Amino acid sequence: MSDEEEILNHIHRIFKSFLEQDRKAIKKAHTDDWVGFLLPSTKIERGIDDYMEKVEHSLKNFRGTGFEIIDNEIQIHGDLAVVYYIARYDFADDDGKSHSIPLRSIDIYIRKDGGWIQAGSHIGMIPTD
Repeated sequence: MSDEEEILNHIHRIFKSFLEQDRKAIKKAHTDDWVGFLLPSTKIERGIDDYMEKVEHSLKNFRGTGFEIIDNEIQIHGDLAVVYYIARYDFADDDGKSHSIPLRSIDIYIRKDGGWIQAGSHIGMIPTD
């Protein structure tokens, strides 16, 4: 499997972990010193504890039902990779009504212990008019 395929599979596993609300798998998919921005971020999130706090917000407010990665670009620079992607995240609200959020992200991956792991991200909603 190529590095690009391994990284893209990792991103798919993160999305699937959100759908399954598998907090342990979500946490394991990120470095302890993860840094970045998530949907509800108003500051730089520093460390896995900040990340998981925002994950709790997302799991409570966006009960995932599906996702699709629509486009991606992966640039590998030695043991560092920069990943750009556009995705759709589907969820159900409290009334069971289906919604979708268009997302754009830049993820930072590092090669660690023979594999790739996410060390940072900036994920946000794509504005729609």
